[in-house]
Amino acid sequence: MVEELAVNAVEKKLDMQASILVGNYEYYYACGKLKGLMDLAVDEKTAPLVMKEIVDEALASYTPDEETEPVKAYLKTLLLRYRPADEYDAQMADLFRQGSGR
Repeated sequence: MVEELAVNAVEKKLDMQASILVGNYEYYYACGKLKGLMDLAVDEKTAPLVMKEIVDEALASYTPDEETEPVKAYLKTLLLRYRPADEYDAQMADLFRQGSGR
């Protein structure tokens, strides 16, 4: 149930483009979505604070067009704004895999 809530929340936030990520569950799903879009040196076992460093570095050179790729552009915005907690559990790994399409 928690995973379904996180997935639905992120998908709606990407559509609305007027929100923030709330919690590591949403963050891991969003990172999985980003992994599906670009080659990232992260996987579902990457610790939250390490994930943040790698994702932010990758996003520095990722420039989707806001007009033609608004969802990708807003995904970048959501991920850059979020500050993860150091907490990690198996549901986050599942959410990362769901986001990446695995």
